[in-house]
Amino acid sequence: MPKEEKGGGILTLVASPIGNDLDLSPRARAAIEGADLIAAEDTRRFLALCSREGLSPKGRIVSYYDQVEKGKAGKIVDEVLSGARAVLISDAGTPVINDPGYVVVNEAARRGARVTSCPGPCAAVTALILSGFRADRFCYEGFVPRKEGERKREFERLRSEERTSIFYESARRLEGSLRDMEQALGPERRICIARELTKEHEEVLRVTLGEALGLKGIMGEVALVVEGCPPKKGEAADFVEEAERMAREGARLKDAVKEIARREGVSPHELYEKVQESRRGK
Repeated sequence: MPKEEKGGGILTLVASPIGNDLDLSPRARAAIEGADLIAAEDTRRFLALCSREGLSPKGRIVSYYDQVEKGKAGKIVDEVLSGARAVLISDAGTPVINDPGYVVVNEAARRGARVTSCPGPCAAVTALILSGFRADRFCYEGFVPRKEGERKREFERLRSEERTSIFYESARRLEGSLRDMEQALGPERRICIARELTKEHEEVLRVTLGEALGLKGIMGEVALVVEGCPPKKGEAADFVEEAERMAREGARLKDAVKEIARREGVSPHELYEKVQESRRGK
């Protein structure tokens, strides 16, 4: 059980604009100007934001990025427990979501310090609600793995994932990621490519993975929203006879299996193996 909250201090996680400074809320402004301590992912960017928006922070400003988080989290919590009003703000978006914050929030919870959030911009959620895909169940996967093998394994795992999935990716690696995703999920799976969200050149592309492979010139910061696999209508073994019928009618077995798997939401590998097992048993 967490210890009882101590002192009158509080740690506020402040979401910052991801491209449009007008998204900085009045509450965020008040938290920044009223803080005794401000932990900023990049102090220069934070001060630039303050300059653009006419903010006058009076508290002490310290840098708080991934590499120093473990060393500074405890000290921030010490100050909160002593009564300080502390703010944690990332470069862009919501703290903790692929940004610093987890360690200090965990430490504050463990030691009974008060923590609250000043909600605001988040690229993952913004891309999700613009995608047109189901958002009642979704999973945020962070940045696409850089190593090819890890990336392919990650996308293979999505074959049977029914929830909408969200990734971040850099524009320079996007082509390779889309190619691996198409190989794993098939050309008909739908994807939303959202770039430069809330900025002047915002663009939201809703295409199939097959269509995505032909896109050129995508630049800027990219969020990928992948439609979930259709709910299974049966098990792979239920479609062996249909695959065999399509093969007898002239389709390549692998093409027949791929088509049925895409439509029914079953594993193509499992269905192919079931067909082979059936053939061996005859």
